[in-house]
Amino acid sequence: MIVKRTIAFLAVVIWAAVSQAVMAQESKPLLLEDLIDEALGNNPQLKAANNQVSAVKARLSQATAWEPPQVGIEFFQTPTSSFPNPVKNGQETDYFAQQMFPFPGKLSAMGRSAKFAARMTEEDYKALENAIIRNLKSTYYELYFAQRKIQINAENQDLMRQFTDIASKQYEVGMVGQADVLRAQTELSMLLNEGINLQRDKKVTEAMLNTILGRSTNQVLGFVPEIDLVFPLPNFAQLSQLALENRPELKSMSYGIEMNKAELALAKREYFPDFMVRLMYKDMKMEDEDFWSAMFAVNVPLTFWSGRKFTSKVSEGGFNVRRAEEEYNNMRNMVLFEVQDALVRVQTSHNIHLLYRNTVIPQAEQTLQSTIIAYQTGKTEFLMLIDAYRTLLASRLDYYMAVMNYLSSKAELEKAVGLGMDEILEKAR
Repeated sequence: MIVKRTIAFLAVVIWAAVSQAVMAQESKPLLLEDLIDEALGNNPQLKAANNQVSAVKARLSQATAWEPPQVGIEFFQTPTSSFPNPVKNGQETDYFAQQMFPFPGKLSAMGRSAKFAARMTEEDYKALENAIIRNLKSTYYELYFAQRKIQINAENQDLMRQFTDIASKQYEVGMVGQADVLRAQTELSMLLNEGINLQRDKKVTEAMLNTILGRSTNQVLGFVPEIDLVFPLPNFAQLSQLALENRPELKSMSYGIEMNKAELALAKREYFPDFMVRLMYKDMKMEDEDFWSAMFAVNVPLTFWSGRKFTSKVSEGGFNVRRAEEEYNNMRNMVLFEVQDALVRVQTSHNIHLLYRNTVIPQAEQTLQSTIIAYQTGKTEFLMLIDAYRTLLASRLDYYMAVMNYLSSKAELEKAVGLGMDEILEKAR
């Protein structure tokens, strides 16, 4: 019996300790800057992209290296009776070394192509970095909204309990019917059910945020503090210029154009022959004096049966250059659209946020207070009280949604420009 009580006591102590740890973690401020640093260091997608950058950089020395030399030995006029010893009774043994030399300019063109390919990969990495930061911020702001909805729900539950008490007192003195009490209790039950669903939505958002951070999906996250809204922002002309100068996708495509130009130059160099030099030492077994020889050879690209291969390759290179240029132009237009779209969304969300903060919510609060007083004095019906309460509830939710939309649109604007907001404001001065 004592053992069972001890085990039960220890279980309660452990449960209390774990609960306190979880509550402490949930109450700890969840700072965006810390999460960004963690994501940049731990996100698996970024790690994979970083390895891709390193792999492409490793090709640079490969691109400009000569082909390895060839060395060999040849045995001449060795009798079959000496098999398997090729040296026995042979008349001549030749030792040779040979090396292929590409036509001048080919290796440098290959090196330029590899260099620009590496720079493309670096910019692609930066673009992925920006996209992950944007996704992290958007999810962080969704968590902010989810937590505020839970707060509002808890406050509304307390408010509805007050309404229930008011309706009960009014019912006790015969000023209202029992239906008012039942309506208040029903509203409270609906709020309790909504609270359960809001907790579920918060956990889903937390799991997504943990995934971006490279964490376990069930790791407990802290509370998102209130966020300052940055305003005013630079105008479209300033933002578009910054985007054209800093957007990683545009830089990557610009390097892609240069890479295709280098490959076109290499294709044109293929018209010219490569060289082969061979040196040979002849060990003459049957003569008193040995000999040496040298050979110089070239390939002939422009024969009538092989020339089309090289002319077609030049045509292909030209088409690739023009394709890359048009893709850059299309991306440039898309970048300008994304900047314009994000800027309009930021401005719209900011205006809505101000409207709800300064006008709609204060009016809804005043309306609810006056309706409560009117109901307590028997001057209005309970349905009017519920209607005023629901108006305030919707207004507060719309306010926080406008804040979330503003912050998410700001993150989208940062991605569209290719810079963080601090950098944007600094460069726009």
